[in-house]
Amino acid sequence: MKEAIAYYRVSTQRQGRSGLGLETQQLAVASYCQFHDYALLDEVIEVKSTRKQQSRLLEALEQCKLMNASLMVARLDRLGRDVEKIARLIKSDVEIIVTDNPHATRFTIHILAAVAEEQRQRISETTKDALAAARKRGVVLGKNGKRLAKQNKRAAQAFARQIFPLIQKLRSRGISTLRGIADELNLQGVPTFRGNAQWHASTVFALLHRLNK
Repeated sequence: MKEAIAYYRVSTQRQGRSGLGLETQQLAVASYCQFHDYALLDEVIEVKSTRKQQSRLLEALEQCKLMNASLMVARLDRLGRDVEKIARLIKSDVEIIVTDNPHATRFTIHILAAVAEEQRQRISETTKDALAAARKRGVVLGKNGKRLAKQNKRAAQAFARQIFPLIQKLRSRGISTLRGIADELNLQGVPTFRGNAQWHASTVFALLHRLNK
């Protein structure tokens, strides 16, 4: 059996204490280990790290080197958002596994990180240009759209908190994979946030992801 050390990163102290910010990542890692025959040796949790300093990530890498284990993360952005830093990580001797993209090679991980950074920059620039153009036209910006977006986000997060105890019960019964949880929710006729009764692994993942925001 192959061995791995999981690295989780959450953005706030509240998420770290409550476990809500960990649930999505832990579920993804547990599912990957189950289906790919990995033994999880340890879990390293980083709370409220910055782009410049992630001391526990370095600690996890050192553990992997000592134990000849792979470093496992739920999503690429848990390693950080800085392309140069990710490039340094993938040049190390430690194998890095990203569970939501399990076939990614070191080269692929580097490319994905670069693309994500470019998209963030492009979105930021496009948004700024659009706002500047709207101001020139005399448009009053943001109040209604922002209010509706916030209301929708709050409603989605409230729904996720409502469903989360049910997911915990399913996990206590041994149903721990995203697909297994989705199938059981469908069997029980539990509606999704959009009002239909069709859950998928991606729907469950998205719901748990909302709890991490």
